Amino acid sequence: MLVAGVDAGASHTRALVYDTGSGGVWAGAAGPGNPVNVGAAAAGAAVRKAIDDALRGTGHRAGRVAIVVAGFAGLDSRILARQLAGLIASASGYGDRLGVEHDAHIALVHATGGAPGVLVIAGTGSIAYALSPGGERIIVGDHGWLLGDEGSGFWVSRAALRRLLRVLDGREQRSCLTDAVARALGVTSGDELAYWFYLTRGRVDRIASLALHVARAAEEGCGEARELLEQGAEELAWAAVVAARRAGLDTVYVTGSMFRSRVFRDKFRAGLEEHGLRMSSKEVYPALGALMLALERAGLRREAEAVAEDPVVLEAARGLYGEG
Repeated sequence: MLVAGVDAGASHTRALVYDTGSGGVWAGAAGPGNPVNVGAAAAGAAVRKAIDDALRGTGHRAGRVAIVVAGFAGLDSRILARQLAGLIASASGYGDRLGVEHDAHIALVHATGGAPGVLVIAGTGSIAYALSPGGERIIVGDHGWLLGDEGSGFWVSRAALRRLLRVLDGREQRSCLTDAVARALGVTSGDELAYWFYLTRGRVDRIASLALHVARAAEEGCGEARELLEQGAEELAWAAVVAARRAGLDTVYVTGSMFRSRVFRDKFRAGLEEHGLRMSSKEVYPALGALMLALERAGLRREAEAVAEDPVVLEAARGLYGEG
């Protein structure tokens, strides 16, 4: 039997497909899968494309996958999640074979094996999430790119773009940060930046990708870039502290591209430690948590526990998240 776990984020959709008979595992990826940003139909299609990609050349067909659990970014409201779940499942072609979850929950399942815990995601968007010992799901932040997502790639990128606009307008002097962003975009005027931005409108992932250049500038000694990253890390650390206090827990797991920045990661860790919390060093792979949930739905709890420690599965997950 084939089962799949999918992590559908604002920039990428990642899938792990597992054969319960042979123990084979395959990884695949597709484009953005946040249903709020791209729509339920496109999110469902991204799930199918990621599974198709994983099974390409294996002799298996995506339609043969018996159970899929997919965690989606953007399901910030339970009302919204209920409304979108059926549309996503239908668009994926899996119907009632697809279980829809929040992306933070699938990540926490891999982090703790489903036990209580606190997890922070800082990728294109951001969230502090906790599962309390009493089973309560606690969310702090996660208000989307328009209202929140503090410390996320989009939040950092938007702040950097605003500073660049002021420089191009003549309201501020250029700096190492604005120079880095201008070089990354290849723009020299406000008109060129506006052209790039409005061509990119609706692609939150493309805007968020500028955070990579901010992080690189910080690593190369740009004080303004460092200050921006540290501000985002402090905001997100406080969200984690609030979630942890509400859950009565003291260890925080992390995942997402922003934590690849040493500056961001160190400031976030320091923000936790100021309040008596610790940051776990465990590498967390949300798609693997989704796969564990899919195996549990199949009644294979023992296998779900085993894949979390399987070196072949972990290597596939590591490569899927660009760490292989």
